[in-house]
Amino acid sequence: MSPQFWEEKLALMIQRDHSMREVLLSRGVLSDAYHPEMEKIHIENARKLEALIEKHGFPVLSNAGEKGVRNSWLIIQHAISLPDFMRECLTQMRLAAAAQDYVLELIAYTEDRIRVFEGRPQLYGTNLDWVDGELKLTPVEEPEKLDLRRKSFGLPPISKVQTQYSLERPPKDAAKKKKEYEIWLRKTGWRS
Repeated sequence: MSPQFWEEKLALMIQRDHSMREVLLSRGVLSDAYHPEMEKIHIENARKLEALIEKHGFPVLSNAGEKGVRNSWLIIQHAISLPDFMRECLTQMRLAAAAQDYVLELIAYTEDRIRVFEGRPQLYGTNLDWVDGELKLTPVEEPEKLDLRRKSFGLPPISKVQTQYSLERPPKDAAKKKKEYEIWLRKTGWRS
């Protein structure tokens, strides 16, 4: 497959994802919980990507180009309701990286996201969450080695990372969000 194939196939999925994010942001509910409308789009996009992967192979630099890789990664990164799919994609990313056929920094983000959902400390410091009204890093494994790990995956030192984003705001009810998050983690199979 060519990069153009992947770009064309993924463009509409990415557009739907971004459009829903904007709608939820404009309603002021993006940070409150994982909204069912957003989850529906994420699952649909992941299933479509999964079908493409089954038919055409995993999108890597040599067959999808950097834009195709980044777009497919975004769909994978948002497939949070499908733990097995995310884990399998991470395996494919690692295999492609071993052949120098994947964007390393993207692996770090996916690895951290999976680890956090599984209840483990992240490795690369790419995951933030609201704590007392501020976006902060979630726990990191061996924090003294964080910048070394980040550098090996093409990420800047953690001191250079912006942790406040103008569009994001803390959830209206942090305790409610935390409770819903715990239920969601069990429902989706991230935790037992």
